[in-house]
Formats: sequence, structure tokens, C-alpha cells
Amino acid sequence: MSAAFTWLTFDIIGDLTFGESFESVANWEPDTYVALILEFIKHFTIIQAAKRLGISEGILSLLIPGDLKDSMAFHESLTKEKVARRIKLGDFNQRRDFFAHILRDGGFNRDHLAEQAKILLLDGSETTATFLAGVTYLLLKSPTALSKLQCEVRSSFASLDEIRGDSLNQLPYLRAAIEEGLRLFPPVPLGLPRTCPGAMIDGWYVPSGTEVSVDNFVMSHDAKSFPEPDEFRPERWLEGQTGNNKEASRPFSIGPRACLGVNLAYLEASLILATMAYSFDWELVDKSLHWFEEVELMSFWKKPQLFIRYHPRGSFHGA
Repeated sequence: MSAAFTWLTFDIIGDLTFGESFESVANWEPDTYVALILEFIKHFTIIQAAKRLGISEGILSLLIPGDLKDSMAFHESLTKEKVARRIKLGDFNQRRDFFAHILRDGGFNRDHLAEQAKILLLDGSETTATFLAGVTYLLLKSPTALSKLQCEVRSSFASLDEIRGDSLNQLPYLRAAIEEGLRLFPPVPLGLPRTCPGAMIDGWYVPSGTEVSVDNFVMSHDAKSFPEPDEFRPERWLEGQTGNNKEASRPFSIGPRACLGVNLAYLEASLILATMAYSFDWELVDKSLHWFEEVELMSFWKKPQLFIRYHPRGSFHGA
């Protein structure tokens, strides 16, 4: 399911950006464009680390493998082709995708649109897919929590057609499971950098111009803020629950540089989890799997395979 969630979120963000899905789920394999992005992510950490070490752009360019440069150039050309197709598609007043709002006003620059598209596609896909894989595993390892989620969803809707974004706001346990999943497995585990203006931090003076950050993963696993921090307990987030410093979990960062896609991420996660909880009984193929022990940390999480059996609702004898 790790790969399937990635394909699904790319299909969604592709439609919202370019007005067309990548059809990765339908074809059960990543589109060429998606595969190129996933390949680039593998090298992103190395590139970022090199920049932090002060390696110049010129030297860094020499260190990048030739095949990766070719892939990046091909990806750039594909992005511009997709932007051109979206412009040709028109329908700026009827469609509600991201570009419709920009294209409706005119005066746009195609190169700028291509750059914006790349940001939207990366930020609006892989992070959400990572979270979905993580929270699915957590729910499967916590049968009581999974049962509560399924009961809440199934008792709230009479059919799949009723599961819509606005109706999901009335499901407190669904939102609690999402918040707890984000706390335990933040899609962006590292802290986003800020430039310090010069301040005392924890008794130390940090000079002006110093780059500082706090890792999301470390902050949300602090026992001072969350008792038994490694336990998956959605109840922490239910109304009236005390004893947890919920402000310490900031998976989307805070302030003017916080993630712009936070509302979309919550909506996607809610719709997908509610649909799966309503329609299927879930079963982990390898009951002894310790998925988090196999996850690797780069700038993003490198997800291992996650094999799950989804049984049509009510047909699984173990449900």
C-alpha cells in the first residue's frame, strides 16, 4: 500500500494542478512523470546536505550523475508540456483546480507556472502518501483504535456517496486518529529552518543570522508533552482530554511559512481513511511486521513495502 497511496495522491494532485490525473492507480503503476519525481526525491537529501556544507553550485553540478541531470531535464520538459495542455484546456471559470485561479486573471508566465507546478506536485503528494501509509500501519497495530474508527464511520453514513468533505468534520475519532498519526509519524520529520534575529534560546545566546530549527519528530515524541509518547492513542485528541501538550505537535509548522496545503492534506487524509474504513475490513499480511523499524529517514521518509488485505466489509471472519 505504500506505493498505492503514492500513486493515489499523485493522481489527485495532478488533477488539481494540471486538470488531468496521472492515472497511476488505474494502470497500477506510476506514470513516467511520477516516477521521475520519486527518483529525484532519492537524491534531494544529498543535494541539500552538500549545500549546507558550503559546496558551490558549480562543484555540486559536477557531482550530480549525468543520468540524473538528464532525468531532471526531461521532467522539466514534461512539466512545461503539461502546463501548456492545461492552458489549452481553458475552462478557467468552471474548473476549480489551482491553475484556474491564476489563468483566469491572465498575465501569467509559463516558466513561473511550471515552477509552481513542481512545488505543488511534490508537496501535495508524497507527504500525504507517507502519512497515509504510516497511520494505516498504526491502526492495524491497534485493533481497538481501528474498530472505533470503523464504527464511527459506518454508523455515520448510509452509503459511500454520503462521505464528503464537509460531513467528515462531524467525526471526532477520525480527526483524532489523523492527529495522532501525524504526531507519531510526521510526514516531514525534520524541522523547517528559520533565521534567528539574535535571541536567548534555552539559556544560550544565538547570534543574529544563525539558522535554527526544531525537528518535528523529536518535539512530538517528547514525554514531557505526550506521556507514553510512542503509544498510538487517538483519545489524546478528543475533546475534554487533558495531560498532553498538543501544541508540541506541529507537523505542518507554524507562522507565515507554515505549509499552505494543510487544509488539503487533512481533507485528502479524511476522505481516504473514511472511505477505506467504511468499505473494508483490514488485515495486515505479516502480523509480525515492525514497519517503523524498516523506514529510512532522508529529507523525507523512505517507506518500505506495506502489504495489507482489504476484505469487503463484513466478509472477513477476523473482523
